[in-house]
Amino acid sequence: MKFAKKLLAVTDGERRVGPEFSMTRFDLHQNRSNPSQFLLYETWTTKSGFDEYHRAHRPPELSSFLEEASELLTKAPEDVSQQWTMISAPYENHATIAATSFLDALTASDADTIAGMWTEDALLEFPFAPEGFPESVEGQPAIEKYFRDALAIVTPIGYPNRVVTPLADPSACVIEFDSKLTVGDDPTVQENSYITIVRVRDGKIALFKEHYDSVKRVAGFPSADEVTGDNADTHTVTVSLNARPGAGDELATLMREVSARAAKDPGCQYYRVFRSHDDHAAFTIFEAWDREVDFNAHMAADWVVEVNRKLAPLLDGPITAQPLSELS
Repeated sequence: MKFAKKLLAVTDGERRVGPEFSMTRFDLHQNRSNPSQFLLYETWTTKSGFDEYHRAHRPPELSSFLEEASELLTKAPEDVSQQWTMISAPYENHATIAATSFLDALTASDADTIAGMWTEDALLEFPFAPEGFPESVEGQPAIEKYFRDALAIVTPIGYPNRVVTPLADPSACVIEFDSKLTVGDDPTVQENSYITIVRVRDGKIALFKEHYDSVKRVAGFPSADEVTGDNADTHTVTVSLNARPGAGDELATLMREVSARAAKDPGCQYYRVFRSHDDHAAFTIFEAWDREVDFNAHMAADWVVEVNRKLAPLLDGPITAQPLSELS
């Protein structure tokens, strides 16, 4: 029994470190009929990850234990270890792959990669969110904005101590991890711990249900307003344009497409296009952005340049734009 407890304790280090090197499964079994017999079952996505881990990164306490336990073993571990090739259909837990990729992208502050990881109806949920912090973020556009805004304030250092637990359902897993990050210009390293339920659909994250230490979050993390940009210097603009005779309906169709696309651009709070009741050739756009730099990036985007090229032959006169400031 003492041997079993010690083995379980030291292999816990391998269970925690291994996923960083492509380990997807790690199970320690004890034979019920023969309690002196143990089986360690590991699955790795790449042999290079397995070799790198065991060459340089295996927890030293595990190696020390195996050396100390040599007198208790009937065979040396190296003599009974075997590598196998799977001949049945491979089992992949898609949620573990997506969750690990998400944390890797978050560590790299890769907002573009993160933006493409979600289903259109994805749900980012925080069941224990303290007052002033969002309890949920719904839909891919809102989740993309949430992380872009967060990464504009937060600088990730790393998400260590990952433990990925695949579930029987290949579209679900539980992932435990810690975080180390800094906020704004403050060099203080903020830390937290998380337990997250992840569900995927068609390879993309549909649910990311994150439980964290809310006391640490309040003490060291920016408020919801700071993260979502609600307190930023909102840049509001009105735009007026007129269709040439006979081109009003074609312009309306194009502007519906523009409105739907612009609303997904980073920093866009809203983008609405209106058509005059009295003059069907007259259109007005009301748009608001978290910051002027977001608006400028939107205007410089390749797709906006292409839209402006399509607009030109439909317009009667120049486009006029007017930045606005809200009265307080």
